[in-house]
Amino acid sequence: MRIGVIGQAGKQHAELRKALELLLADPKVEQVIYLGVDGAVENVVADWSKQSLAEDDFLARTAALCPSGSAEQIESLLAEDRAAQRLSAVRKLPDAPARAIEMLDKWIVLAVHDKAILDEDDVANAHVIVYGKALEPDFKRFGPRSFLTPGPLSKGKVGRLTLQPDGSLEIVLLDLQGNTVLREELSAATAKLVVSS
Repeated sequence: MRIGVIGQAGKQHAELRKALELLLADPKVEQVIYLGVDGAVENVVADWSKQSLAEDDFLARTAALCPSGSAEQIESLLAEDRAAQRLSAVRKLPDAPARAIEMLDKWIVLAVHDKAILDEDDVANAHVIVYGKALEPDFKRFGPRSFLTPGPLSKGKVGRLTLQPDGSLEIVLLDLQGNTVLREELSAATAKLVVSS
């Protein structure tokens, strides 16, 4: 199970689409969370949906390619269709307070635009806080808590959280070409719920 995260894109719609394509191309990514509070992700997804193949177009192109198309052409068509279908995996933070909670097995992941809105209980009950409002991509550990930001999309990074078979959580920052910039593994032993009063 994997979650992708993308920071604030602003008017960088081409980069946002590239970031979405990168994360959605991974079949293990179950959702991509946009950590911005602007309307960029809605605009990009709406434009992408309009450009996607309608079912009739897809069937017509498939029928035309089957008798004489190359394997690469057929695979390209299928990848285009898979990517369009995967748009349903894209999530944005809810309106105020712009935060969401996701579970990766025993790991509690708190997604927020501005980590300054979090109170002590929010932080105490999360294992990983991913946030969008930052000047640079960053990863920090504070005791059993970890904070990850891909930074603004203008810095060319996205994040990915992967639940490993042994129960640990892998945190990765990627550039927009898919190269790993940072990789951290959080031990499954730290995945405990803390309740403060």
